[in-house]
Amino acid sequence: MSRNRWVILGVCLLGFMQAQIHRVGFAPLIPTFMSDLGISYAAAATIMTAYFWTYTVAQLPVGVLTDRLGPRRMMLTFLAVLAVGVIAFPLSRTYAQSLVTRGLIGLGASGIWLPGLRLIHEWFPPQQRGRATGLFSAGGGVGGTMALMLVPVLAARLGWRWGYAVTLIPLLLAFALISLYVRPGPLADRRSGAAGSRSASAALKQVLGAPALWPINVSVLFSYGAFIALVTFLPAYLQRSEGLTPGHAGFVTGLVTAGTVISWPLAGFFSDWMGRRKGICLFSQGMCAVACLCFALLVPGKGIAAAAPAALFTGLMLGGMVTPFVMVVELFPADLIGTASGVVNTFCFIGSLLIPVLVGKILDVSGSFPAAFTACAAFEALALASAAFTRETGLRRRPVMVT
Repeated sequence: MSRNRWVILGVCLLGFMQAQIHRVGFAPLIPTFMSDLGISYAAAATIMTAYFWTYTVAQLPVGVLTDRLGPRRMMLTFLAVLAVGVIAFPLSRTYAQSLVTRGLIGLGASGIWLPGLRLIHEWFPPQQRGRATGLFSAGGGVGGTMALMLVPVLAARLGWRWGYAVTLIPLLLAFALISLYVRPGPLADRRSGAAGSRSASAALKQVLGAPALWPINVSVLFSYGAFIALVTFLPAYLQRSEGLTPGHAGFVTGLVTAGTVISWPLAGFFSDWMGRRKGICLFSQGMCAVACLCFALLVPGKGIAAAAPAALFTGLMLGGMVTPFVMVVELFPADLIGTASGVVNTFCFIGSLLIPVLVGKILDVSGSFPAAFTACAAFEALALASAAFTRETGLRRRPVMVT
């Protein structure tokens, strides 16, 4: 395994930053959109989740095509689509235009994570894949933190349209570096032609028929959906109920994603060191439910003094969210990794589509942010219950791969 793997990982990390910047970068703008367009919380959440409509639909095709066309080609194609969306979204003038252009952004962002997982498998030995996946995920934490903290500041100084358009600059840099540095890894060379041994439909049928995959699917659906719901409504809560400025609300929400910059690599490192994945996943899921309850029960009325520590605690507890993606890579043979990861990521973003809108409905009906955050905690508890049925895949207890 060449030392180049760390350079390639760093470039992929920069690429994944772009997906996360645009995944959560709309959240600080929700109060602006509600005022400008006269829409409800549920409608604002719908704009937020329009990103996930196209992202979710694209996951299975992206996974299958990554196994066949290679990660580099997929990353460059989808980053180009993302750039078009980033240009188009600030030009939108109506609710419908906002939905369409936000969906285009989601489509462009959908082709970065799965090719990155493929590259990690091709370049890193099994005993380093947990930490490599954690570091790759941390790029999302960096991107999300930048978006939540800087987008409201840029919007206040330049207007939201120009403020959002500035995010095109790091996107173009990522495109250039991926074009220059990303190449297939040693494993890709040894398995030449392996992906063509199964048709796409046969590969998908085999993956979906693996019982060990389904507890992972259900767990990530509830877990990630609840996380996106929390990040979606936290800035509005901090502004409207706790009296924070948009900049301060973005800073506090950014502490959630800032915490993941630490917790995701640590979770991956410890899962490699322990040779086990499941325990870290279960601990993280349980603590995520506790974190949501902190916002529901402990933060209200205490302002930034309570909200900031709660947000950082949440981010530090989210580390185990990375382990299911390490586990699914270890469950399947090399030529099914993209397809299997695509299935898991599809369920991940089905949750991101549905749960924020459900939480928005709860907020519209109850008018209570604590009730909304309690609902997030309930969804995290459901994720924990499903994760309890996942199969351990770590090096100290590696199951026979699905073949």
